Amino acid sequence: MDPNLGEKIYQASCFISDIYKQVRTLLVACDTLFADAGIAPINGNEVELHRARNLDAPAAWNQQAVGRLYAPKKRPDGTVSAFIVVEVHLRPKSATHALLVLAYAEPSLPVIPQALSSEYKEGEWLEDLLVNHYPAQAEWNGLRAAHPRHLSLADGLHLKAWPLTEFTDEESLGRALRSQLALWAPDLFK
Repeated sequence: MDPNLGEKIYQASCFISDIYKQVRTLLVACDTLFADAGIAPINGNEVELHRARNLDAPAAWNQQAVGRLYAPKKRPDGTVSAFIVVEVHLRPKSATHALLVLAYAEPSLPVIPQALSSEYKEGEWLEDLLVNHYPAQAEWNGLRAAHPRHLSLADGLHLKAWPLTEFTDEESLGRALRSQLALWAPDLFK
């Protein structure tokens, strides 16, 4: 065992805490951008985290990504007609640098936010759909049959990924997300 293990663990923990604070800043910028369009996080102040707990898989103990699920204002019956997902991938499978993945879908049937949230928590990271395509293809579009383990409540799913290095400030993040969502959902983002 490394004699400096305790110190190394402490330094690494401090470093990763700083990274999480920066990811939080990025997600708060997304919250602000979406709020201006009448879109809010489905789970309030929560983010989605997936972590392995297997003793024999220590590499999976580290957080791979952080996700946040959004929807336009609820209809009078409590359902939503569309949703947006933002995932920040710290250790993506498709790249050797951190990624931001944006997803958009409009289910054919109205969906209650709790069902959507539950399915997202139980599903797989959306970045998985880019594994064989990124970076040559940073966008992915598919019908339900092409993404059965990824938000199957959505008939069709649109994804786009960017390296985090493309976002130098909140304005550059806002421009990228607004312009992409304007293509996918012109009624929400004009």
